[in-house]
Amino acid sequence: MPEKPNQFGKSTLLNIARLLVFSLVVWMIYRTIIASQQDFSEYELSFRDLSFQWLSIAAISYSLGLTCFACFWHGTLRILGQQPSRTESLGSYWLSQLGKYVPGKALVIIIRSERVCSVHTKRNPAVAAVFIETLGMMAVGAVISGLLLAIFYDRHQDNYLLYLNVGLAIAAGIPAMPPLFRKVISILSKRKSKGSLVVDIESLTLKTIWPFWLLSAVGWGFLGFSLHAVLYAIPSEHSVSQLGWSDFPIILSTVALAMVAGFVSLLPGGAGIREYVILTLLTPIVGVALAAASAVILRLIWLFVELFFASLFFILMRRKPRSALE
Repeated sequence: MPEKPNQFGKSTLLNIARLLVFSLVVWMIYRTIIASQQDFSEYELSFRDLSFQWLSIAAISYSLGLTCFACFWHGTLRILGQQPSRTESLGSYWLSQLGKYVPGKALVIIIRSERVCSVHTKRNPAVAAVFIETLGMMAVGAVISGLLLAIFYDRHQDNYLLYLNVGLAIAAGIPAMPPLFRKVISILSKRKSKGSLVVDIESLTLKTIWPFWLLSAVGWGFLGFSLHAVLYAIPSEHSVSQLGWSDFPIILSTVALAMVAGFVSLLPGGAGIREYVILTLLTPIVGVALAAASAVILRLIWLFVELFFASLFFILMRRKPRSALE
C-alpha cells in the first residue's frame, strides 16, 4: 500500500514530461512550417504551380527511404537480442523523426527508446540500437556522397566538399564499426551497471550488420529520387537548364551530404545546413532559383510525410506492459 502514492507521483511526472516534450515538438514543427512558407513565397511560386503527381512521387520515395532505415533499426534491435514487433519498431522510428526538429537531437533517442521499450525490448539495448542505426546510416550516406562527388561532380571548384565528406564518413563510420562499438560498451559497463548490455552487444559483428548497411544504401537511393521528383515538380521555366537522369548521381550525393551535415550540426532538422549544401551542389545544374525552391519544397514534403506516419503509428500502436529491465 505505501508504494501507491510513489507510483502515482512517478506516473504523474512522466505524463507531465511527455506533455512538455509533445508541446515542444509541436512548437518547433510549427516554426519550421512558418519559416518554410516564408521562404517559399520569395521565389514567386505557388503550390498550384507545382506538379501534384511529382510531389506525390517525392513523398512516396521519402516514405520508402525512411522505411528502409526503420527496418535497419528493427534489425539492429533483433541483433541485440530484443524482440519488438514490426509495428513497435516502425512506429517508434517514425515517431522519433519529429524529435529532430528540436535542437540537440536528444529527443530522437528519448522518443524512440521510450516508445519501443516493452516486455520484449529492454531500454539499454534500445538506446544502443539508436546509435548503431544512426551512425551506420550516416556513415553509409557520407560514403555514397563522397564517392559520387569524386566521380561525377566535375562542375565545381569547391574541393572542401570532398574533404567534408571524408571527415563525416570517418566521424560516423569509425564509431559504427562493431568491434569499436563493443569496446566502448565494455568500457562503459565498468563504470555503470550495464553488464547485461555487454552480453546483448556480443552479437553485433560485421557479418550481422553489413546487410543492413546495404539496406541503408537503398534507403539513400529513395531519398535521392525524392529530391529528383521535387525538381521535376517545379515548372521548367524556373530552371536555367534541362534536368536529366544523368544528373541523378549528383542529386543523390546532394541529399546524402545535406542530411549528414545537417545531422552533425545538431540544428533542428538541419535547418540552414541542408539548404546550403543543396544550393552549392545543385546551382550549377539547375540554377540558383530552382535549387533554392527545391530545398524549401523538399523540407515541407518530408515534414508532412513524417507527420502523417507519426500520426498513423501513434494510433496503431497499442502499448504493451512496460519492462523494468535495463
